[in-house]
Amino acid sequence: MPNQSFVSLQKVLFISHDANRAGSQLLLLQLVGLLKDKGIPTHLLLCEDGDLVAEFEQVTSVTLVKPIPQHSFLQRLLGVVLKGRRSSVHENPDFSRVKAELMAQNFGLVFVNSVANAEFYHKNLEYLHHLPAVLFAHELQMSVATYSEPESLKFLLARCRHLIAVSKAVAHFYVKEYHFPPGKVSTFTLINTLDIRQRIASVDPKILQQELNLPDDAIVIGGCGNAEWRKGNDIFNLVAREVIERLPEKPIYFVWVGAGDSQPFYELIKFDIERFGLADRIRLIPPTPRALDIMTRFDLFLLSSREDPYPLVVLEAALLQKPIVCFDQAGGAPELVESDAGEVVKYLDVHAAADAVISLIENKDLRLRKGKKAHDKVLDRHDTALSVQKVIDVIEDSTGQDTLTGQKVKSTEISPAA
Repeated sequence: MPNQSFVSLQKVLFISHDANRAGSQLLLLQLVGLLKDKGIPTHLLLCEDGDLVAEFEQVTSVTLVKPIPQHSFLQRLLGVVLKGRRSSVHENPDFSRVKAELMAQNFGLVFVNSVANAEFYHKNLEYLHHLPAVLFAHELQMSVATYSEPESLKFLLARCRHLIAVSKAVAHFYVKEYHFPPGKVSTFTLINTLDIRQRIASVDPKILQQELNLPDDAIVIGGCGNAEWRKGNDIFNLVAREVIERLPEKPIYFVWVGAGDSQPFYELIKFDIERFGLADRIRLIPPTPRALDIMTRFDLFLLSSREDPYPLVVLEAALLQKPIVCFDQAGGAPELVESDAGEVVKYLDVHAAADAVISLIENKDLRLRKGKKAHDKVLDRHDTALSVQKVIDVIEDSTGQDTLTGQKVKSTEISPAA
């Protein structure tokens, strides 16, 4: 049970751009739940709705911004044009309610989860700008360009007491491109390994055969994530075509979890698959809460991303003892994979990726050995208790308040993780 002494302490306000079932949101859900277990009071501001709202409400109180009502054709058209951008959200009449809810609470810190919230923070939360802020950065160059506005991101970074980066690649990006002080950057991510291992123990290993009618001897190469250019679904399909053509006698299937017909890129990747004549061998599964169940049936994991800071799904695949094939210069995954937990190949080299996949398909001992190493490295490098304590250290250093007693603490420099 949480320590009741936290009731009078200042809360940490977390901000998430939405509650969709995606990497940074799932990581935030884990973090808030783990802080709840420590008795640390939190509140969540959700800028948009999503599948995870109910799950967030189980671990913290939530303020959800209601969308602007859209009735006329012109209003709906405007919503389409501005989709993915926050430039006009400050005009939302619901913001008076949001302000009242937030101002009624005692916050000591604003914890911004993702640069996608920079414009919202800048333009809509002026009444909280006096509070210390922390940014949990999950984004690299293309995501920053897509989901943030330059002026607002610079505004947020200038007010941040600390920046948490999910990988060395991410930390280097903000230090180099935005001159963020290296001494105020911590490089670590958070994964609730106990929770995931408990879920792994209860998964249904037959779900993939049941849903896709795959043969029992199928060799399954998996990918996971929303269907979008950054995730490299098209690259995934090109690697699939080469592997299947080079090993025509083997029952090889490529399965992507998270590609649904509501996503704009879905029709583009489906278009290629159909013209490859591989609709039976390259399967697309919409976003699902049972992704982990499906991944248990993968033989290896192909991260085809052009850019992916340090995806949670790679850590989950590693905990499932799946070796990982990924590209260099595409984010933080190579920092985990290295040469012993899979294969890191030249950026977007389809032939090299196919070679790596085929090598792992044809050598079961190598596949199992590298999968086991991936598993062990996640447990060694991402100890959950240590990661949570690092977050608590950041909170205390930024607020000057001890999270156990509420008393002032001396500011200490937080050592960046290796």
